[in-house]
Amino acid sequence: MKRILLLLLVVPLLAGACGDDTTTEDTPDPPATTLPAGTKDDPFGVGDLAAAAGKSAVWIRGYVAGAEADAKAAVRSVGSDTPSRSNILLASKANEYRPDKCIRVELPDESDVQARLNVVDHPDLIGKKVLLRADIVAANGSVRIANVTEQEGGKEPVENPDPEPDPDVPTPPVTGDVELDKLYGYAEGTTGGAGATEANIHHFDDGKKFGEWLYLREKNKTMTPAIVWLSGTFHKDDGYRSGKPWFDIKRTGNLTINGTNNFLMENVGFFINESSNIIIRNIYIKMPKADDGADGISMQESNNVWVDHCTFESINQTKDYEDGSCDVTHQTYNVTVSWCHFIKTQKSCLVGHSNSQTADTKITVTFHHNFFDLSSSRHPRVRFGRAHVYNNYFNQVTTYGVGSAYGAMVLVEDNCFEGVKLPTDICTYPAKPSGSSWVSNLTGSVAGYLYERGNLFNNKPADATSPYPFTNVEYKAYNGEKIATPYTYDDFKPAYNYIVDPVGRIAEIVPSASGVGKLTGYSAAPKEVDNGGITGGGTTPDPDPGTDPTPGGSDLGNGWTLLSNGTTAATAVCNGGQLALTACGKFESGTQTLGFVYREVTGNFVATAQVDSFSALKDTNQALAGLLVTPDAGTISTGDFIHAMAARSLTGFYYSNRTEAAGKGNKGALGAPAATTEGAKPIVRLERAGDKFTASYSLDGGATFGAEKSVSISGLPDKLLIGLAANSGDSKKTSEAVFSNVKINGQAVAFE
Repeated sequence: MKRILLLLLVVPLLAGACGDDTTTEDTPDPPATTLPAGTKDDPFGVGDLAAAAGKSAVWIRGYVAGAEADAKAAVRSVGSDTPSRSNILLASKANEYRPDKCIRVELPDESDVQARLNVVDHPDLIGKKVLLRADIVAANGSVRIANVTEQEGGKEPVENPDPEPDPDVPTPPVTGDVELDKLYGYAEGTTGGAGATEANIHHFDDGKKFGEWLYLREKNKTMTPAIVWLSGTFHKDDGYRSGKPWFDIKRTGNLTINGTNNFLMENVGFFINESSNIIIRNIYIKMPKADDGADGISMQESNNVWVDHCTFESINQTKDYEDGSCDVTHQTYNVTVSWCHFIKTQKSCLVGHSNSQTADTKITVTFHHNFFDLSSSRHPRVRFGRAHVYNNYFNQVTTYGVGSAYGAMVLVEDNCFEGVKLPTDICTYPAKPSGSSWVSNLTGSVAGYLYERGNLFNNKPADATSPYPFTNVEYKAYNGEKIATPYTYDDFKPAYNYIVDPVGRIAEIVPSASGVGKLTGYSAAPKEVDNGGITGGGTTPDPDPGTDPTPGGSDLGNGWTLLSNGTTAATAVCNGGQLALTACGKFESGTQTLGFVYREVTGNFVATAQVDSFSALKDTNQALAGLLVTPDAGTISTGDFIHAMAARSLTGFYYSNRTEAAGKGNKGALGAPAATTEGAKPIVRLERAGDKFTASYSLDGGATFGAEKSVSISGLPDKLLIGLAANSGDSKKTSEAVFSNVKINGQAVAFE
C-alpha cells in the first residue's frame, strides 16, 4: 500500500509566486493566457496548466501524487489529522513527491468523482494516471483544478476504506524482469546521437583521428546528433592532441559512442566535460595510470550521460597507480551507470569531487546491475549528491562497498553482497563513535546519509563490522549528534519509475549480462571504417568531416567567446571588471547584425548585466546593447534567429525576441521601474523559467525592476548561449557598449 502524501500548499504559477487560495475583492485573479481548449484525445499536460489558467471544461491528464489535508486546518493537520477526501494532488509524472511539482485538484463533495478518485479510500491510486474534465482556476498567483465533472481512471467506491497506511513502512519498487537494453534511472530521456543522419554516423579504427574529430566538435560546439563506432585498439598516445591518456568529449552533445566487441582502450579513457546527452556503450577500458588525474571515464559539469555495458579492468592493483574507473563530479547530473563490469578496480566510482565542493549537491546518479568483481572501494563513494544503488553484485570487494559522506543521500536497495566485510561505510557515528577503535575509510567529519533496504548479504566474513551494514538516517557527526527529524525511505527514493530483479537472482543475472560483449548487434560496426573523414594522419580535417559546425568565434578565455557578423568586425576588450564591445549593425525584423560575447548556460537562470555606457549612432530600437540568449549562434544572420533580449538604446529600454524559426521578430519598449537612483547605471535582466523568458531593467542598482515582458519559446534545449550583445544602428560604422557586473543566478561571472 502506498503512503498517502500530506501536502498543504498551492502550486505556484510559472513566476514561482505562492499565495493563499482564498480570493478577496482586493486581489483580482491574474489574467488568463489564451490557449486552445484541451480535447479528450489531446489533453493538457500538468506542466501546461499554469499557462492555461482560466480555461473551463478542458481535459487534463496527470498522475495522482497524494492527498491534500483540509486547507482550512492546514497548520493543525500536518502529520496528525486524516486528510480530506475532497482534494488530491496531481503531477506530470508518476512517483512525484515534490510539492512544488504538484497541482491541487478539488473533488466535488459527495460526488461519484470524489468516491472514485480520493486517495484516502484508494491509496493505491497514488502514481496512477488519470484523465479529468475540469476547470482551471487562477487566484492570487496560484492555480488549481476545480469542478471536476468527468474522469477516466480511478476506483469503484468502497464502503469500508482501508486505514491510512503506516508512513514508516517503505513501499518497495516493483519486482519484475529488467530489460537488458533499456535505460533506467536518473539519465532517463538521454538519447545520445539518436536521429543522426548517414553523414553523421562514423566508424573509427584510428585513435588519433578520433581525437581530432572530437576536437572539431569541441571547437565548433557541435550539437548535431552523431553516432560513432570504434574498433581495433586505442592507446595512451592517441589521447587528445597532447598525448594525455584521455579523449576529450568537451562542449558538445547528442553523441553516442559504441565499441565493437573486440574494441579495446588500453591505458586511455574519456573525459566528458561541459557536455550533455552522451551515451557510451560496450567499451572495454584497461585502466590508465593516474597521470594528470586520468580516469577510465570522468564526467564534469555535464548532464544526461548513460554509461552502459562497459568493462573497466585494473592492470595494476597498487592502490594509487590508477584513479577512478567511472567518476561523476563537478555538478554533473542525470547520470546512469548500468550493466558495467569492474574487474579488480581500486577506486571504482567517485561521486562528488571533494569535501569542499558543496555545489555537488546538484549531482544525481543511478548505479544498477553493475558487477563489482574483486574490486577495492568506491562502489560508489558519494559526497553531497544523490545516488541510487540497486541490483548490483558486489563480489568480495576488499575495502568497502558503498560510501556516503558530506550530506550525500544514498539509497542502497536490492543488491547482493558476496563475502563483503564492509558493505557500506559512512562518515559519521556509529561507524566512527567517539573513543572507538574503528576508523572509517571515508575522510572528513561531516555526515553522509544512507538508507538500506532489501539487500542480500551472503557469506558474511567472521571479522565483519558491527552493526552490519552501516546505515545513517539521523546522525550528523562522530559524537552521535542527531538531526531534528530522521530521514525516511521517501527522502531517498528517486522520482523516476523503475523495476528491480529479484535480489535472490542478482548473483546469477548480473555476472552473466554485464560488461562488454553481452548486447546483440555489437560484434561488428554497421558501417565501414571512415575515420570521420579526417585525413592527413590525424592532423588535417577533411573540408566536410560529417558534422554541422556552428560559426567560429574568438575565444576570449574564461568561457567567453566573441562572435561577429557585421561588415566591420566586432572587437571585445576586457579591462578589469569591464568589457568594451565595439560593433556595427542593426536589429531588424528579418535579419540582424551585431557583436555577441557569449557563454553557455544550463537550465533555468536569472542573468543581470550593468550597461556602463553606450555610444549608439542613432536613438533607435535598431541600435541596442544588453543581454541576449539564443539556442544557436549560427542563425544570427538569418531570419531563423530564435532569441530573447533585454537591452537599452541611447535613451530607452527594449525587449526583442523571435519565438520560432522563420517567425516574425518582435520588439517593444520595456516598462519603467518605479524607483530610480540618481547616477545609478542601468541594469538589464533576462530570466528563463522553463519555456518562459522574461526581460526587465533597473535604474536603482538592481533593487527595483520595471514591469516584466515575458514570452514563451517552446522546444529549446536545456543548454543555451547567453551573453552581451551590441550594435550601432549603422551597417558599417561601429559603436561601443561597456558592460560590467555580469551575474548569472546571483554569481558574478568575470571576463578574464
